[in-house]
Amino acid sequence: MAANANWARWVFASVATYLKGIAASESLPCLVEGLDDRTQIFMEATDRCEVRVTGPFTRELSHNFFRIEVLVNVLFTSRYEETKNQYAILKPIGVFHEAMDGAIAVYKYGNEEGDDETELVGCLSPATGRNNAVKVHHFGQIDPTTRLKQSVVDVRYVMEIST
Repeated sequence: MAANANWARWVFASVATYLKGIAASESLPCLVEGLDDRTQIFMEATDRCEVRVTGPFTRELSHNFFRIEVLVNVLFTSRYEETKNQYAILKPIGVFHEAMDGAIAVYKYGNEEGDDETELVGCLSPATGRNNAVKVHHFGQIDPTTRLKQSVVDVRYVMEIST
């Protein structure tokens, strides 16, 4: 049996909804790549984040039993300002780090027949293993002219489901 044609939409929408909720709780402007526009207000925000979802990558492990993998990263951009605590961006980074170190519920989000936003498909969990971790990378100042610094929280998620 092939992968379900709805999985990509449900996974993307579930991850986007979850992470936009985290950003809203931190009053942090958030853009989901491929979903939201880069408005002037967003681009001028002193601190902001961008969510990127890559995948799903699917593999049928046995008859009707699938492993789904998704790469998710959240890029944080912060502008250096004289009157600003330069460590302030680390608070929302820490909140995302903690939130992304747990499961993300995948629901049947959408407007297609059979979509029911309350029906759980499964849960994405951070991949375990020697080379997997919830990673935070700090890139520092990326542009001396605009005085921007960036960091990213990066996670590989896994979900196993039967059809």
